[in-house]
Amino acid sequence: MIRELQVKNNEQSKALYRLQKVAYQIEANMLDFHEIPPLMESFAQFLKTTEVFYLYIEEDSILGAVSIDDNSDKVIEVTRMMVDPRCFRRGIARRLLQHIETLPNEPCVLKVATGAKNAPAIQLYQSQGYQLMERKVVKGGVELVYFEKNVN
Repeated sequence: MIRELQVKNNEQSKALYRLQKVAYQIEANMLDFHEIPPLMESFAQFLKTTEVFYLYIEEDSILGAVSIDDNSDKVIEVTRMMVDPRCFRRGIARRLLQHIETLPNEPCVLKVATGAKNAPAIQLYQSQGYQLMERKVVKGGVELVYFEKNVN
């Protein structure tokens, strides 16, 4: 089941924060870069986010989550995508991505970025019709790839 979460200081938010640390550690290892913002974020900082989270839940456990920033009228940015490493290759990220694609009531652009060495994420975005728009080297020499998809 996928449901929205408003981040507050409660057990579900704490569980999501723990998942974020575990999931982004996997990406950090792939990229050989350990200063990924979600890894550097304290729980106090996490609680201040204005992002909207959607959780993939089975048997009261959070197995995955996606967050979006939709502060723009025509653009929704996927700001975080995470799956419990024990649940990789089960289609959870795909279902979360498909869910957020159904949210807009009018045409808009969904944007997402990931590390160029994160082959599973790149494969997911491309398989769902996202187009590579840009490559950019950022802090620590890490190359990011940026994707977009028109929806609705």
